[in-house]
Amino acid sequence: MDRSFFSPMKTIRFVVVCLITVVAFSILINLGLWQLSRSEEKKDIEQSVIERSQLTPLRLSQLTADRLSNPTGFLVRLEVAPIKDRYLLLDNQNFNGKVGYLALQLMENEDQQRVLVERGFVPALSVRDTLPQVDWLSEPMSLEGRLYRKSVNPLSHDLHLEPGAIGRIQNLNFAQLEQQWGVDIEPFIVQPIVKSWPYSQPWQPVSMNSEKHLGYAVQWFSMAAVLALISLMLLIRTLKQGGRDD
Repeated sequence: MDRSFFSPMKTIRFVVVCLITVVAFSILINLGLWQLSRSEEKKDIEQSVIERSQLTPLRLSQLTADRLSNPTGFLVRLEVAPIKDRYLLLDNQNFNGKVGYLALQLMENEDQQRVLVERGFVPALSVRDTLPQVDWLSEPMSLEGRLYRKSVNPLSHDLHLEPGAIGRIQNLNFAQLEQQWGVDIEPFIVQPIVKSWPYSQPWQPVSMNSEKHLGYAVQWFSMAAVLALISLMLLIRTLKQGGRDD
């Protein structure tokens, strides 16, 4: 075999290529395993929401501390009255290809608990300085709804409440909102379940279902398999070329 095949420069390049291949393969496999774990998590959430949707709606005061620690999907029945000038527009929301706001309204129930009720998705206007008009609730009402918490953005979680009769916010931070408004607020949102609700309700229990995560896992594993196959073919080709130089 030609000694040049074992020259230090070629050996270094060969080792570097092998290391890069191993690292890339490891990354692809780990991404696939992560998507599999996410798929299992979403399955658990989906099953939990299905089970909770079959329970009898309760008053908020009847929910145990354990349920309130993870309230998503529980059904409640409320007698609520709107609190004047306590309106929020959660910025940077997307629904059906449109950019807009999630309109939220502070209300008080029969047990003097203050909750944010979801009014729904409102498209943004072309001029950002002008907020869209919202048909806010103005009278007491009875409603059934399901509870949820929006996921926390680890990069930005501050409220950034803009002054005005209708407060535009960047994130729903309950602790900061309580300080701004000077009242206690239950740390979840009530999404009404009403047939004639005038606004779209974009929130769903899972933003990406378990099947999509499984599909992504298959893609990552397929890419890892292709990389391994290509690397094996190149290795065999390199060894054969070295053998012919012998």
